[in-house]
Amino acid sequence: MKFCIKYSFFIICVLLGSDYNLGVLTIGSENRNVLNISVDHQTHLDYGLSYPITYEITIPPESINLQAYYRYLSNDSWLVLDEKTSNDFFNGIEVCRFDYDENIAYLSISFSDISDSIFLKIGDAYNDVNITFLGISKYYDNRQAVVTSTADDWAYYFNDKFLRTCRNFRNLNLWISCAIVTDECDTNTWEDIQNQLDSGYVEVVSHSRTHPYIPYDDIEGEVLGSKQDLIDNLDLPQYNRYGDNEYIYAWVAPYGEYDDDIDSLVSIGKYLVTRMYYGDNHDFSNWNNELSKYDPIGVSTEVGPLWLGTTDTAELNNTFDEVLSNGGIYHVMCHPNIIEWSLEYPWIHLEYISNRKNIWYTGFGHLYLYHFLQSTYPYLELKAYGNKHQVTKNAIMHSNYPNPFNMVTLLEYSIPENEYVKVGIYDMKGRLVQNLINTWQNSGYKSVKWDGTNHKGETVASGLYLYHIQTRSIFESGKIFLLK
Repeated sequence: MKFCIKYSFFIICVLLGSDYNLGVLTIGSENRNVLNISVDHQTHLDYGLSYPITYEITIPPESINLQAYYRYLSNDSWLVLDEKTSNDFFNGIEVCRFDYDENIAYLSISFSDISDSIFLKIGDAYNDVNITFLGISKYYDNRQAVVTSTADDWAYYFNDKFLRTCRNFRNLNLWISCAIVTDECDTNTWEDIQNQLDSGYVEVVSHSRTHPYIPYDDIEGEVLGSKQDLIDNLDLPQYNRYGDNEYIYAWVAPYGEYDDDIDSLVSIGKYLVTRMYYGDNHDFSNWNNELSKYDPIGVSTEVGPLWLGTTDTAELNNTFDEVLSNGGIYHVMCHPNIIEWSLEYPWIHLEYISNRKNIWYTGFGHLYLYHFLQSTYPYLELKAYGNKHQVTKNAIMHSNYPNPFNMVTLLEYSIPENEYVKVGIYDMKGRLVQNLINTWQNSGYKSVKWDGTNHKGETVASGLYLYHIQTRSIFESGKIFLLK
């Protein structure tokens, strides 16, 4: 099925409105001692949010020997959050750290698959203490700067060199995000990638199916299919999971070539960011509210003898020092197939940037997953002590999952009162494809499946579709992508 991606996306924006904020992160209080952090359910489902976010909370002056507690359900027992200090080396784990000089607690915790909420409190040996939410740290644990790494072109013919590169990065406690060319992976390669994921410090990101030049012959397969290949062939680790759901957060553009159609499909595929092949980028890219993703971003530098890279360790180290002094993101990329580990340059540089306690070491996709909550919700809904949550009076369509899908997708919605409800699937010309719901329903949460067929039971073509929910007073619509 051929279609114009830019035109299709324009239709979606007209139907849904131009404001593409994905939800509201709510920071509220049960009382003066308990902080309640909750996230929009669909945002939670769409992105997993399994990487710990650091919340900054005030503590009373002259406090000592405090402990932090958490739970995910309001009637659960409180659990103690492990404590670390600035003298410890740790990254991406659920912990608390107390700065008694500045009267700030840094609580790093992820969302759970059992709830859209996190409850936090702090206490001493006798009582809970009064706390106030200050904000989300720019970097995990309020670190000074970030180090992240990407490695391009994992395929069966480069497998041994990727395995060595992953092991060497891991031995230095450095994360590496490996860009996989999925059609170029045989059974042994998939097993080796899985073993590296299981061993830690390795993230997988998508690098297309065939590593093509633009324009792509099969743009849906290259962008969306490659993501599904990773999910189908690998058991992804905790940072890329939400219950049984799995996520790929970054797309790496083959040859650094890119266009608007690819960018739109990256958005449809719910990637958070695209990594390009150019240097001197040391910060986050901007959030694109229309496409609900971050703009494409380059790297700081490349280690290795390619046109972007260098083997001059003084130049590499100086670039890192400059980024560190400015409190930025040092993103070093490489092509493992050309790194010569028998030479000194990769060891000198990687040892220089590794194992620092003031640096946040993380995967590239995980970096943007953290930044997602911190940056896409600039208008935090702060609910003060004693305020009540308002209940919506509108029907709410919660998108669908998985999206894209290739067999069955689940559409979820809720209605505030008993009324007649219609839910249907439409093509991009506005023609009805399938009626899913057309009946009276009681209030509450609802769900319905679509298996990619029309009203005659025939399988429809791959492509972009719309789903609509309609009641007496409400009409809402969303996008859905069928991938065969």
